[in-house]
Amino acid sequence: MKIIVKNRRNHSERLELTLDEFKAKFRNELTTAINSYTHQQEQKDMLKPPFMHQNTDYKHDFYQDLRWNFNNYAPTNYYIEKQI
Repeated sequence: MKIIVKNRRNHSERLELTLDEFKAKFRNELTTAINSYTHQQEQKDMLKPPFMHQNTDYKHDFYQDLRWNFNNYAPTNYYIEKQI
């Protein structure tokens, strides 16, 4: 899978990375984004009754919709434009 990443500030910087390259380059941003996502999901689950709790593998869920989650939870000037 290829990930096309662009810079929010100048829109001219464009990176085409594999998933492993993306994980290595944006390691800190991904960690922060996954932690924010996990915290939000735990807060939502706290409101549900125990029998409605489904999956607690939030990291897997984060990667299911990587583009939206990274773009909304990562504190960075880059965003995922497209996944190929």
